[in-house]
Amino acid sequence: MRRIIVSRIAVTVVAALMIASCTFDPEQPKPPPVVAFTPETAESVLVEVVAGVSKNGVADFCSKFARSTGTCETLLKDALGRCLLPGDKPIVKHSVHLPATDKYEETWQLVVQGRTLDGQKYVSDFPIVLSAGVPKAVLGIYWTGQGYGRNMDDPPKYTVPPQNACPR
Repeated sequence: MRRIIVSRIAVTVVAALMIASCTFDPEQPKPPPVVAFTPETAESVLVEVVAGVSKNGVADFCSKFARSTGTCETLLKDALGRCLLPGDKPIVKHSVHLPATDKYEETWQLVVQGRTLDGQKYVSDFPIVLSAGVPKAVLGIYWTGQGYGRNMDDPPKYTVPPQNACPR
């Protein structure tokens, strides 16, 4: 009798382990952690992008740092064609929260100011969105004085684009 009880317990344990092994998948990806989308979060993206440029230059810049890779590559090509490279670390002049609409994602738009490698001043918009729950630069290029807005028919008047820096 005792042997039958022990056998039934063993069968029950083995069955439970088999069921658990079928439902437990340690390889299953975990969802990204919920991130508070704050100005500090947005500024941390800027710090990451600036550090990435300082460390690695502009090779593969857009694929690493911009959500809109195609637009970033176009802006980067234009900047390099005008010999514009980032210089010192930019400062955040202010940030604006743009709530989500039926057409646009929630965005933190940082206004950054700095100098290009050749010393020219720039003031640019640097928009940040949550991409799959992770804060990401929309364009990534911060040193060309580009404006970003939901109404591109009326570009901002506060941006300062640097001049072509290529030798003549």
